Amino acid sequence: MAMITVSEAVKRIREAGHDISEEYSDEKCVEFLNTAIQQVSSLLVSSSWPMLLREAKVRNGDTLPDNFMKPAGNYPIRMTNGRVEIVDDAYNVVRFRYFTTPANVTIEDDMPFEHDGVNDVILRSAVILALNENEYDVSQDTAIMTALQQAIASGMA
Repeated sequence: MAMITVSEAVKRIREAGHDISEEYSDEKCVEFLNTAIQQVSSLLVSSSWPMLLREAKVRNGDTLPDNFMKPAGNYPIRMTNGRVEIVDDAYNVVRFRYFTTPANVTIEDDMPFEHDGVNDVILRSAVILALNENEYDVSQDTAIMTALQQAIASGMA
């Protein structure tokens, strides 16, 4: 699959959902994709997938980086209400590593991952979200997706 565009992903969501009348707008399909991206990313963060690792320098009072999920290690900082507090007076600035989820995508973007398996799970999750919106029975699909997500998470860890 390699790197695909969001517009290609939207096309695949419509095909998989047999949406020949384009009942789902581009915006709605992108919404399904963004939800699936956040769900899969959160699972990968819980497995400490290194592709979602970032680094930042912070000072007292700084806000946490966008889409911050959890620190990657122990640092002399406390995070409360989205703000950083350095708890060791020996530091004015702390460089720390943290896990994040990708920013939301738009129709003009590429998918946020260059990994076929992750993109496939995101697409399948988005399709299930779309079908669920129309009250299809997606229980079997959901069980398969849960197993796929767990397999990917354990394989990435």
